[in-house]
Amino acid sequence: MKYASPLKMNKEDSAITKVLGKAKYFGIYNDETNQIEVIENMETGGPAFFTELKKHHVDVLLTPHAGPGAVNGAAQFGIPMFYCGDERKVLLEAVKEFQEGKYPQITAENFQQFR
Repeated sequence: MKYASPLKMNKEDSAITKVLGKAKYFGIYNDETNQIEVIENMETGGPAFFTELKKHHVDVLLTPHAGPGAVNGAAQFGIPMFYCGDERKVLLEAVKEFQEGKYPQITAENFQQFR
């Protein structure tokens, strides 16, 4: 399974950023290979970054923020989003907490509480 989060810097151990569509980088963790890949976000916002996540076969997006564009993009590309909290953490911490069932899914019905 592949997990993605928006990152502040182009480093595997970078903190997850609170911006989503305008994040400069995305970290992608593959739990089969136990490797993290950092990709640059070439989009300027909105749901367009989901195209790149889909190309990298991302299964789940872990994020501390989601607006209506992200909700629509997630639905369009079939990548569910989960709220990973506002506290500082790195991608591997977020994946572990997700696997423990700690994160609620972000949907069209509840995204306003994660803005």
